[in-house]
Amino acid sequence: MSGKDGSVTKEARGGLARLEAMISYILIIGVVASLVLEAVGLFLFYREHATLAISYDRRLILYAHDFFEFLAGLFTPHAAGGDGAIKLMALGMAILILTPYVRAVLSVFYFASRKDFTYLAVTLFVLIVLTASMLR
Repeated sequence: MSGKDGSVTKEARGGLARLEAMISYILIIGVVASLVLEAVGLFLFYREHATLAISYDRRLILYAHDFFEFLAGLFTPHAAGGDGAIKLMALGMAILILTPYVRAVLSVFYFASRKDFTYLAVTLFVLIVLTASMLR
């Protein structure tokens, strides 16, 4: 990744620039997609319920054992409560949560392909911590 004198090679700079560009696009797309889903979900919820007041109605509550089960339930018909608008807003939040997760996954692949084991170890640790936090 670096030259004999310790400087970063042109190839490494190009790969890093591509990674940074890809990560910035993922972050932008994740945030914009989340925002759109939240706005559409709020609009549909208001249209169906004629209010935006917080409700503790059990039919509107989504629940699951962990994040991945919750995510799968968003795509399963008649799963774990919530109406369509609630599930749409929950999907927006899930995308927002998954955005840095996808960033970490891409970084692991990038550093593995570059054989940069220091950054690979750090990024793998971050990915493990993120995954563990989503499992419980």
